[in-house]
Amino acid sequence: MLPADHLPADLREAVAVTARQPIAELLLQRGILRQTASELLLQRLRDSVTFTAEEEPLVLTRLWDGVPGDPPASLRGDWIASLPELIQGPLRDRWNQIRLQKWIETTYQERLEPYFLERRADLEQVVYGMIRLRNQGAAEELYLRLLDDNADFGTLARSHSLGEERFTHGLVGPMLISQPHATIRAVLDKLTVGEVHPPFRVDNWVLLVQMEHRQPASLTDAIRLQLYNELFQKDLEATLDQQLQAIYPTLLPQDPQLVQPPVA
Repeated sequence: MLPADHLPADLREAVAVTARQPIAELLLQRGILRQTASELLLQRLRDSVTFTAEEEPLVLTRLWDGVPGDPPASLRGDWIASLPELIQGPLRDRWNQIRLQKWIETTYQERLEPYFLERRADLEQVVYGMIRLRNQGAAEELYLRLLDDNADFGTLARSHSLGEERFTHGLVGPMLISQPHATIRAVLDKLTVGEVHPPFRVDNWVLLVQMEHRQPASLTDAIRLQLYNELFQKDLEATLDQQLQAIYPTLLPQDPQLVQPPVA
């Protein structure tokens, strides 16, 4: 058992301090106020979405993927309430997701391609080779072997690298080029396929890096979904920040000292 002799007294004091806080301040500090505001806003957005008669069959197909039983004839009204209770929860979650995604795609469709062009460099996929060493001199020696002796990068990585990449013949990825350490990203940006960068230091390591493969970003379905949701999340956070700043003072007791919200 852990030592806990002082826990009852500490807990009573914590409860007493909490009880003295205005409820709105407490909810904001615990993230509950923001979460509640977010849920209310999302529900409004979902409830504003409708589907045409032509869209309903496709939506029903998505909703009933893997769900037992027959779907309803229509999505009008409170159709979920007529279903067996066991499947109401999962279907409500799926229904909410489908409606919100339609709202997002309808709202941001004209901003998607410009945003993709803005983000394209960060969405490139790369595979690169890496050798991690502690000693600058050893790294320089391996670099010369790669340049002058046409040594195989993967073989050297397997026998000399001190990182986990030695188990993959030095290969790292595929991954988004934005994922590696900022210094490694800067090096990768300069390399052409097959090119090896001279040894460079990152924290306590001396690295050798070779570009193996580049896959330029394209607007695949997965990238579209990612970018739509990035656009939405940015606007959602900005809207919540603005609205909570405006609403928060009205939720507090009329005390001039409590009109500024604490940092959430």
